[in-house]
Amino acid sequence: MDVALMGGAVNTLRSLASAAPTLLIGLFIAALMRFYIGPANTKRLFGGDSIRSLPQSWLLGMLLPVCSIGVIPIIREMVRVRARAGAITAFALSAPLFNPLSLLYGLTLSRPYVIVGFAFGSLIVVTLIGLIWDRFGKETIDPVQPQAPGYVGISRLWACFRFMCRELIGPTGQLTLIAVLGVGLLGAILPHGALQTSAEQDDPLAPLRMTLVAVPVYATPMQTISQLGMMFAHGNSPGAAFCLLLLGTGMNVATLWWLKQTYGLRATAIWFASLLVIVVGCAYAIDKPLIPPGVEPAGHTHAFDVYSNPFAASVGWETVQRVLADAIGLPERISLAAVVLLAIIGLMVTHPAVEPQANQTTATQAGEQASAGSLASDQPRAGFDRDVPPVVVGITGLVGLVAFSIVACYAYYPSPAETLEEIKFARTNTLVAANSGNVEEALRWLEVWELWSRRLEVGTAIRHFELRPYQQMQAYLLRKKLELLEHELEHEELEKEEIRALVQELNQTSNRLSTAFRY
Repeated sequence: MDVALMGGAVNTLRSLASAAPTLLIGLFIAALMRFYIGPANTKRLFGGDSIRSLPQSWLLGMLLPVCSIGVIPIIREMVRVRARAGAITAFALSAPLFNPLSLLYGLTLSRPYVIVGFAFGSLIVVTLIGLIWDRFGKETIDPVQPQAPGYVGISRLWACFRFMCRELIGPTGQLTLIAVLGVGLLGAILPHGALQTSAEQDDPLAPLRMTLVAVPVYATPMQTISQLGMMFAHGNSPGAAFCLLLLGTGMNVATLWWLKQTYGLRATAIWFASLLVIVVGCAYAIDKPLIPPGVEPAGHTHAFDVYSNPFAASVGWETVQRVLADAIGLPERISLAAVVLLAIIGLMVTHPAVEPQANQTTATQAGEQASAGSLASDQPRAGFDRDVPPVVVGITGLVGLVAFSIVACYAYYPSPAETLEEIKFARTNTLVAANSGNVEEALRWLEVWELWSRRLEVGTAIRHFELRPYQQMQAYLLRKKLELLEHELEHEELEKEEIRALVQELNQTSNRLSTAFRY
């Protein structure tokens, strides 16, 4: 019982940490929509009431770096401005699936047409679901229309910040806890390693089994894309991978809860049943055609260990600290601290005394000024209180987020020289641990080594606009040998001679990789 409870708690905490960065981004985008872009322009941004709202919402979702939790405050604002119901679900499903970071990473995992096929497959799914939802998605409650932006300058910035804090301790925060508790429940129920043989490509039930697992799952786009890579490398079912992508990344239990609260139980049941039928149908349609050629099934995979209990036996505090330290990096820790700080401030700013005062004299005047696209006032402004049209600032903020995604690509995928230094460090730790028989340490650094090898390919491609076949081959050979070493280390009795031979081969392959990528 203690292992189950501790495993569920650890899975919940690391899921919350993973969600923190994109949750902050989602809150920021929702604040822009409310106080800068405005209801009319927000609705227009997502295609208005026209048929193009579905592909337009899908495309916008693919550009914004949010997850299925970070998308919650955005879709709440979409409901408030009475955006088309199909556009809301199209954005809610597509935004968590891919972003520039995960899409670039995904192109190193398998043949590019597979990842591109997954992306356009998601377009088909969200379009069909959107058309169905336009028929049944009628709100059971009237959404509260946001007031016209009546703030200028510092007052408007404060209003945005206050909104983010309040939203975090309000509905968005509650839905976030519901989402991460789904992963915690899986960690408490599923024993350690329970999903290692659940997605084999010759198993006709693999897509259905993955569907059952994916519904309560919360996963970030980068986490899912790395899992897809492990599935391709181990010869797992592409149909199961598609189910994981659409159901595990595109939604979570909080999504269903919010739909039920907003649209009612009957409409939500129709939406969810339609989603399952379409996703599972597409999964079986692509399962055989998308099997990567030349990849033999490994018989198991560690791609889904993150959803089962992380502990195999009784657990101590040091083990818990090590698992959390491995799973929660510096960006997640900073973001989680920021989320906690915003929540504390949100509890403090609920008193009316801290309400900001609008610069406009009446709500009617504010509405007229906002509808004209301006916050002009009879009085001249000075300092930061400039009369800038809300749409200008709002669109600038959204374009800035897209630009941030591009910059983040170059930051997350460093130059080849920097990446090769990181590979050297990971290689040393992996091979030393393997030679000394420290299996746990070797497996941990082996994953780091493989990750840097993929980042090396992307970093080279986005800087030099090419990736030579020889470079691709050397990276592929390195990862194949890493996989062989992983299998040797997982044997109950270690074959030391085999491990030493693989260590020597990995050294040689790594040297060739370094030579191939040096410019």
